Amino acid sequence: MKFRKKRSRQFALISMFILVLTFLPLLAACSGGSSGIPADPAGTTPAPNTAAPEKKDPVTLKVLTWNAGPFQKLFDKFTEKYPWITIDASTKINGGIIKNVIAGDQADLVFLDNGLSEWMSGDLLEDLTPYIKKDQRIQSANKIDNLLESFATGGKQWTVPFSDIPMWIIVNKDLMKKYGMTMPKNDWTYNDFLEMAKKATNTAANDWGMVGMGHEFTSILTMANGSADNYRYMNKDSSQSVAHTPAIQEDFKWVQDLTNKWHVQPTVQEQKDLGIPAVAEEAFIKGNVLFMLGADWMLETIQKAKFEWDVLPMPKGKKMQATIHQAGPISIPKASKHKEEAFLYISFLFDIEAQKTMIETGSSAFVKDPVLEKYFGEVPLWKGKNVEALQLSAKMCCFSSDPRTVNLGDLAGKVNASIDKLIREGGNISTVFPVIEAYNTKALETRKALGW
Repeated sequence: MKFRKKRSRQFALISMFILVLTFLPLLAACSGGSSGIPADPAGTTPAPNTAAPEKKDPVTLKVLTWNAGPFQKLFDKFTEKYPWITIDASTKINGGIIKNVIAGDQADLVFLDNGLSEWMSGDLLEDLTPYIKKDQRIQSANKIDNLLESFATGGKQWTVPFSDIPMWIIVNKDLMKKYGMTMPKNDWTYNDFLEMAKKATNTAANDWGMVGMGHEFTSILTMANGSADNYRYMNKDSSQSVAHTPAIQEDFKWVQDLTNKWHVQPTVQEQKDLGIPAVAEEAFIKGNVLFMLGADWMLETIQKAKFEWDVLPMPKGKKMQATIHQAGPISIPKASKHKEEAFLYISFLFDIEAQKTMIETGSSAFVKDPVLEKYFGEVPLWKGKNVEALQLSAKMCCFSSDPRTVNLGDLAGKVNASIDKLIREGGNISTVFPVIEAYNTKALETRKALGW
């Protein structure tokens, strides 16, 4: 009896064991294994996929730009990510990039250097709207408010920004300490700015509160005070100059007084007589100027300074704390033979790594991300500097709307150049009114012809 019970138990165990062996392959196939690789019915691990990636034909994109400079690092980063595409940056410009394109020079990407209206008159650019709508990287990017809208015209996107270069104030900390001052808070005002400049001005020692505060500085002031909605003293839709309005005349006088009344910056003649360089950053690194208006393209010179320097955000005006983001436009010519690859570069600009590269070269980021905000403090260039000022400037209004501003060459070369001369050398701003009115009349005609 005991023997029969023992045999029954052995038989049951053997049957259970066989049953488990029978179901093991099925269980493994259903689970896929802990590695995520489906089990092989033969009991062997499948070999990894060693097939060569799809080969792509090499492509060279020709970019027309006035200066490769800091953008070369972006070009190299792009090729690193897309190794079948190389970028050839040509700086042999025929007085204006548009002239090269009209002359038939091969180009796949162009940096627009004189606004958009003359390009549109010649029907020279590819409409980027359909590309952008289907590009997941651009669509999903948390872009700075009003970024693409600032570049759109006639309901279409002919161009997008290739950079984000906010302007800030660069300060000589050694000179600041010499006159018993400390760094102000980042929410400082234009009155604070003026009072500090007064303290640092000592003409007997050839020390000055500031240098080079002309049109750019004045234009930012008008936005901060609410006198102008846009850069270059333009109205809300960038269709007309408002440089002749009473509010802006008041701002002009305030800046003129920096030289004529308070004498915290030298006159043009004094700069010549005292041997102060006309280029602001070259004057600044001499060590006897407290403030100058700064941007990324000046940093190569500023880093040669033998004294301690730092950055401050633009001061707070009557309405807000504003700066100007010099966001240069990039486009694809209609004649490009590599439009898909060219747009891939434009899309790449919205990549986090591309945005990091912009920060590394001293500019900013037009994509909002905690990683990017933190990155300002990780870049060697800004070690020990006022990183919070850079972070604040990245968020501040306003982006340049140059692409939407017609006849930009006339505006910059006639209207604003005349204003800049009056700011630096003195004179009544009303003398420029006829030039402003002539520009506004022509601007309306141009916009109508373009359907804007």
